[in-house]
Amino acid sequence: KRALLGPGAAESRRNDWFYQLGIDPLDEATNPRLLSYFVTDMGKMKSRAETKLTWRNQRRLTKAVRRAKMMGVIPILNKHITRYYRDTALL
Repeated sequence: KRALLGPGAAESRRNDWFYQLGIDPLDEATNPRLLSYFVTDMGKMKSRAETKLTWRNQRRLTKAVRRAKMMGVIPILNKHITRYYRDTALL
């Protein structure tokens, strides 16, 4: 028997935010705060074992992260998200 690369189907359906809320991860390609949760500090995608997503949503989320990086929504090499403040004096 092969080692599991992540949670089983039933467990991933319970833990997958996108599956539970009926959200397509590709629609969230312009949401840097959400995508940064699934990216490591070095800018790499977290594995399915860490994210606990279903197979389909893990693949779609990976595609959304790649799109966001190419659009410049999130940085390519690190996880740092620019914070926007109302008052620039707080910087």
